[in-house]
Amino acid sequence: MKTFSNIMLILIFAFLVSICIIEEFVVSNSLSQAMNDSLYIEKLLDEDNQLKSMTISLAVDDLEYHWIKNESKMCYLVNHKNIQEIGLEISKLKIYQKDDDLKEFEACLNAVKFYSQGYTHFMGASVHNVL
Repeated sequence: MKTFSNIMLILIFAFLVSICIIEEFVVSNSLSQAMNDSLYIEKLLDEDNQLKSMTISLAVDDLEYHWIKNESKMCYLVNHKNIQEIGLEISKLKIYQKDDDLKEFEACLNAVKFYSQGYTHFMGASVHNVL
């Protein structure tokens, strides 16, 4: 009976460690994808200051597509309220692009970058998060 308890304890510990590793991998990749997409849009804006260009439209659509795909995976691992701000800012990006409002578009893009960078430190596995 003692051996069975030890085996179960080891299996539970291994399961918890694997969940933590999977969470770290999914969250880190999702947030870095959002950051990279935002930096790419920013680079395109520096080259072409027109929001209604085809390349910027496609880049914003890619950002939205990647975020929706990654957010569905992250919802099982983290609190959805913690990551919804990025989705809201991406929605605003599309509205400001349609309205051709460069100032607000850049503000939303900076917010997406800010949340992506901040959440990487906030949600990642670290000693500070454990303590």
